[in-house]
Amino acid sequence: MRVKEASDAVRKAVIYQINLRVFTKEGTIIAAEKFLPDIVATGADIVYLCPFTEADDDTTYEYWSERQRRSGCLNPRNPYRLMDYFKVDPEYGTLDDFKSFVNAAHKLNLKVMMDLVYMHAGPTFGKRFPQFVKHDTDGKPLLNGYHFCTIDFDVLELREYLWKNMLYFVMECGIDAYRCDVGGAIPLDFWVEGVRRIKKLRPDFLMLNEHELKRRPEDQQEAFDINYSQGWIMSALREIFAFGLPTHVLEMVWLDEHAAAENGMSLRCIEHHDTANDMYYNRVEKISSAKCEAALVLCYCVDGVPFLYNGCEYKDTSRHSIFGLKGQFTIERSRDPSERMALLRQLAEIHRGEKAILFGTTRWSAHDRKESVAAIVRSAGSDAVFCAVNLSNEKQVVRCDDFTGFANGKVLLERGFEKKENGFVLDANSFIVIRKENSDFQR
Repeated sequence: MRVKEASDAVRKAVIYQINLRVFTKEGTIIAAEKFLPDIVATGADIVYLCPFTEADDDTTYEYWSERQRRSGCLNPRNPYRLMDYFKVDPEYGTLDDFKSFVNAAHKLNLKVMMDLVYMHAGPTFGKRFPQFVKHDTDGKPLLNGYHFCTIDFDVLELREYLWKNMLYFVMECGIDAYRCDVGGAIPLDFWVEGVRRIKKLRPDFLMLNEHELKRRPEDQQEAFDINYSQGWIMSALREIFAFGLPTHVLEMVWLDEHAAAENGMSLRCIEHHDTANDMYYNRVEKISSAKCEAALVLCYCVDGVPFLYNGCEYKDTSRHSIFGLKGQFTIERSRDPSERMALLRQLAEIHRGEKAILFGTTRWSAHDRKESVAAIVRSAGSDAVFCAVNLSNEKQVVRCDDFTGFANGKVLLERGFEKKENGFVLDANSFIVIRKENSDFQR
């Protein structure tokens, strides 16, 4: 399926995720606002906050998810188990605090993205609005796999309630985007109508779906601009880092996506709140910061939207949990972030400034080290960029015919790279990004 063409704003986007509970020691919106200039310094242009509307405080263990129980945090207030969709949770601050955050972000040319959690809700919501949740034959709320109440989208009144909620933060606070939690479990026609209503007010509004594009490629016809690629991060990259899975699985994930939607836009990242939450004793920065940087280079150069999880600029390795108590876990900011920030800014400039990367097609390059090295060619007319990253812990001598056309080009970014006859050499966890010599793109 060929889906809609992405706008320039989507193509240029770089998203930075904030998990308020770990982003600052205070864990509040006001405290997070002070770090907005640092987010700009990474090159990001969208700041996305994990849910901060009121979480359910019901302590009944029956209604806790398995992950919530395993965390050992003993906190009933799961930010993805809500009881009031319109109210800012006092844990994080007030509506006025959020308005201040949005205004400060906009002054820095940052767009603000909120999280919508519509697949399920907490038991208190189910008691307040029994007509909005599904029930079993005994009249009890029907729980989903997370042990949360399942929202019933067959009820038109429920749909109107949530469409009103979608519009509320757009009109009241001036936000610019939504990330839709488990959006693929919600009927697509619900999203289409909600987006139609928003875009009457804000034609440039952006929608991100936490759902694989290959599962429902029609997502990007009328509702969404970007989809998650959990196969990229949750399966491929995570297992490359943790278990040495062959690097060519990234190409397989990409091919699978593009077979479903040839010009679709997917998220490209090395970590997000779920991976940090589940891998807290073995986070990717703990495994290898050098490997993280090589993987980030690929995420910015391959087609899609780069995404940064909070603390990336500090090479943070501390435990994070969306289930933590206030102040329990925090980003470790003792490291000097200047070197990583400089790399992220340079990657953002390449992502936005190279025609072949911004608008070009992607082709995975043939070479003899696919177990360890990922290599792509991005091309748009006569403009072309070659990117190769070594995700192994050993030097790789790579024979690659594609590279011969780039050997005399302009190096945009490199680490541990050396030209070689019929190919190149990459040190362990190193990379090369090079523009073809006869490129005519006016920069």
